[in-house]
Amino acid sequence: MKSFNMKIDFRLYSDSTYIFKRIYEFDSIKNETLKGNYKLLNDTLLCFGDFKFKGYLKNNFIESNDEYEKYEILNSKINSYSKIDFNKFPTYTTFTFSKSKGYNHFESTAIPYELTENDLLKIDSILPICMNKTSYFKGVKNIDNYSIQCVATKNRNGEIEVWINCACSGIAKESFKYFIGTVHDGGHCFFSLKINLTTKECFDVFVNGT
Repeated sequence: MKSFNMKIDFRLYSDSTYIFKRIYEFDSIKNETLKGNYKLLNDTLLCFGDFKFKGYLKNNFIESNDEYEKYEILNSKINSYSKIDFNKFPTYTTFTFSKSKGYNHFESTAIPYELTENDLLKIDSILPICMNKTSYFKGVKNIDNYSIQCVATKNRNGEIEVWINCACSGIAKESFKYFIGTVHDGGHCFFSLKINLTTKECFDVFVNGT
């Protein structure tokens, strides 16, 4: 597996034990080996012991149920449930909405929605239109130069709303795949907004540093 600036050797054994090794690319002193027990039921993974984890396997990632954080599966005998082939959408990553997680930008009645490849195609066409309504982005025709994080819900009317977090790809190309972080500056290189995929409306546009 892989995460930001690290490789992970995560082995699940038939006796319900695991070994989880973090191997840092630039700081080997931080390398560590964690051990414990696990439960795997369908796509749900629970780990106990040194590596405490609650989450699920989806879209070739292991995603936390408690944080907006993911680990990319590079080689595994376990098949993960997948609605999106991210090889087709290399600038995108998706996170599953939960009221218990941070970055809760939705109404209290919002429920999680599972984005599809068709939804990402819609976002790809609507997002430049939304951006051009803000002076920073006049003339933008595509969003290939941005890394894009998506958190999707259904609102009380059954409409699909997506919180979209964007960053210039050169800055965030790798880290954006694995977690949602906080950035306090950066101008138009860091911005977020919401898109209602049902009505094709955009709102709550926020550009850092403005």
